[in-house]
Amino acid sequence: MSRKGENKKSKAISAPKAVHINRKDNFWSIRTKAGPHTSETAMPLGLVIRDFAKVASTLKEAKHALQKGEVKVNGVVRKAHQLPVGLFDVVSIEKQKVFLRVIYDAKGRLTVKVSDKDLKEKVSRIAKKMMTSKGLQFTTDDGRTFIGLKANVGDSVKLKLPEGKVESVLEYKAGAIAYVTKGAHSSEIATIKEIISGTARRAELVKLTSGKIEFETVAENVFVIGKTKSELEDLE
Repeated sequence: MSRKGENKKSKAISAPKAVHINRKDNFWSIRTKAGPHTSETAMPLGLVIRDFAKVASTLKEAKHALQKGEVKVNGVVRKAHQLPVGLFDVVSIEKQKVFLRVIYDAKGRLTVKVSDKDLKEKVSRIAKKMMTSKGLQFTTDDGRTFIGLKANVGDSVKLKLPEGKVESVLEYKAGAIAYVTKGAHSSEIATIKEIISGTARRAELVKLTSGKIEFETVAENVFVIGKTKSELEDLE
């Protein structure tokens, strides 16, 4: 017989590398559905509630909290435990006074940073732009679209939550504050010193400085998050 419908679960050993779980604790893991992030760059909301927020000890309890409308992602109530949650997304459970921001750890795995207050901003990176009948359309890494921004691919936008309104555009240029998403310096916050143009054989490189340390990485690993470090209290 042919398979009907989607596969709703996956083996823990086969979970995406970006998901930080103990793969030997449970045989099965939660599988993300299609959503604002790809499966390789996100973890399911049910996993965040059960394994990171610790407000539920089982998936059944996590689903119950979701169905009661107690969980918000970026200020919006979400009820699907398979919803993909990615970098810089904000998960809040006001009843339990739990406020989390999704970040990477030093090994490039998704984890969370706990905050003592509800977070009202997030940053998204512009991944694509294209001309449409309504004008120049920009698409971010978390699936949002905007028309008529004065921006380029590689720039970031600071969004007000829960409206998702653009407060400012953060340019991808020398002097900007960036977050490193992969490589030996994953999860570090550094200042862009120089952008080295790519060639037919080599990807674009970015030279960054963090204190007295200077290093290089490819442009796709650099996520602009601010103009000054004073803006980054909830990430440091």
